[in-house]
Amino acid sequence: MIKDEKLNIYENIKNEVIKNILENDLIQNKDKIVVAVSGGPDSMCLLTILNDLKKTFLDMYNISYDIIVAHVNHGIRKESDSEKEYVENFCKKLNVPFYYLKEDVEDLAKKKKMSIEACGRDVRYEFFDKVKKETNSTKIAVAHNLDDNVETILLNIIRGCGLKGLIGMDFFSNYIIRPLITIEKKYILEYNIYQNLNPCFDKTNEENEYLRNKVRNLLIPTLQKEYNENFSNNIIRMKEILTNDENFLEEYTNNILEKCVTKKEDKILFNIDILLNTHISIALRGIREIINMKLGNLDGISNIHINDIYKLLKNHIKGKKYIIGNKFTIEILKKNIAIIY
Repeated sequence: MIKDEKLNIYENIKNEVIKNILENDLIQNKDKIVVAVSGGPDSMCLLTILNDLKKTFLDMYNISYDIIVAHVNHGIRKESDSEKEYVENFCKKLNVPFYYLKEDVEDLAKKKKMSIEACGRDVRYEFFDKVKKETNSTKIAVAHNLDDNVETILLNIIRGCGLKGLIGMDFFSNYIIRPLITIEKKYILEYNIYQNLNPCFDKTNEENEYLRNKVRNLLIPTLQKEYNENFSNNIIRMKEILTNDENFLEEYTNNILEKCVTKKEDKILFNIDILLNTHISIALRGIREIINMKLGNLDGISNIHINDIYKLLKNHIKGKKYIIGNKFTIEILKKNIAIIY
């Protein structure tokens, strides 16, 4: 995390990003990276830093990489078209390929019966994935910063979460990289001024309609003012401590699953005895991971579902099933074998 405000803000952020990339193996030689750019201060910082660092990484670390930009217009704000022009023109100056999607997210959210926020996120990441595949890219870079991570952790607490939720976002998840995740927003804003970027600002971020905005604009400032001005940094320190615990538990759980899980086409069989003959914490984690193996995600799966499945498996009654809509079914085939399909 950047601490010395007297240092040149550009050099400070550049060095922090270099450290994040090298220590966490975010970029490898010959990588092609889709940079998600909204035109806001965070993504403009990410784009310019990654572009500037290409020569540094080639000269100092023998790492060559290319970048392309993906920009999504959600069709909600009247400023969206001008933001697209801003990002596109900036990419032309940098000679960086530009990919664009315009989608009526508000209308799509109504059709899918989703919140606009959740629908917008799905649209963005589906487009980033599409661009990644079409361009044979290897990574997607997003501009999440330290403040975003604190917000995410608090949101997870508010909604009710386990240990994984207290960790928030990491440097690297699947093929998504977050080079700015240790940098506070205030430094990113200073960087934009220093670089004379004149980024776009989404005025809806100041409105307290969405829960994340309420956490950002109301909860965190209150906690900092009334309880501890170093609140955000303390949350990140907690995250760093808990990450080690989570990594150990995840590794331990995976070792158990290797012994009890068998994949058969699109079905997964698992040994109930091996899974349940562990601490309940590991057993519950194992159930989550088995569902994740089947679905590819845990969207819509709550702790209530996991606990109910645990009770079903513990009863060992042949033929008993646990069904969650059209997502999956878990069935006990015989005393010690269950299947998810």
